[in-house]
Amino acid sequence: MNPIRPMPFLRNLFTLIAFFSITAGICQQPAIADYEPCSYYGEDLSHEIKMYPASEHAKKVIHGIISVIGLRPNFEIREANVPNAAAVVLNGKRFILYNAEFMDDINTASGTYWAGISILAHEIGHHLNGHTLDKKGSRPDTELEADEFSGFVLNKMGASLDEAQAAMAVAASQRASHTHPAKSDRLRSIATGWNTAEGQSSASETQSSRQNANRPVLVKREPKPRGISRADIAFDVEFASDANGIYYITDKGDLFNVDGGAAYHIGSLSESNRRGYKLMLTDKNYNYLYIATGGRIENGAGKRVGTIVKHER
Repeated sequence: MNPIRPMPFLRNLFTLIAFFSITAGICQQPAIADYEPCSYYGEDLSHEIKMYPASEHAKKVIHGIISVIGLRPNFEIREANVPNAAAVVLNGKRFILYNAEFMDDINTASGTYWAGISILAHEIGHHLNGHTLDKKGSRPDTELEADEFSGFVLNKMGASLDEAQAAMAVAASQRASHTHPAKSDRLRSIATGWNTAEGQSSASETQSSRQNANRPVLVKREPKPRGISRADIAFDVEFASDANGIYYITDKGDLFNVDGGAAYHIGSLSESNRRGYKLMLTDKNYNYLYIATGGRIENGAGKRVGTIVKHER
């Protein structure tokens, strides 16, 4: 098999990555929260907060969280110099702030990208439940409400209960504090939210929303097939769980499954959200597979699930 080689789409993508690296250094003026923020693990955020533009991936995750609950966001998202993540009010405006390095680390430590998504969902829960408007900051009861919200949302997005609890299981304190409950109570609240969402779904909906660990990412296909020219094909993709399936990536980074003579768009190649990988495959359900050295396709646990090779024209 031939190793992956640069193509126009990838060169453009690396240019885009470099652009984001440069613009990440351009931040807004430092600000102090209007009142006590709601932080994920209860850290002090009394220092000046510096905000940076959020990554496109972070924006996409926020959109996914909001879309499953049918509400419009009443906040903006920014990368910032916070320990992990927080829901804050700055100059009268609501923000979700996150530390990109922490998100990367928590995903790596837990072995799943759902960890970072659950943290953002938790912070969104603070805003949507009005916790950031009572000027009291984090409290055990509001933290449990936000935990329950995150469990509910992650079920709707297709996460298992273990995936919904991954961030909390890895990093939460075993002991309660004056602002945050103990890990066991928080895990229980996440489970409550997750089970509530599970009860709202029929058995068939539940089955279709779960990603089978042995299947490729892109299970759901667009209802109508698209045309695809062989001249546009840049890579052939093989998935171990679908050895007879035909998959291609075009020079625009679109992943197609060819079935019965029709090509179905099932995902995209993009900048990776995980350290150690430059590229990943993702679908509309926020399932991710990572492109490793030599064209290996790996899941979140680092297990090889497929291969990507240069298409021979």
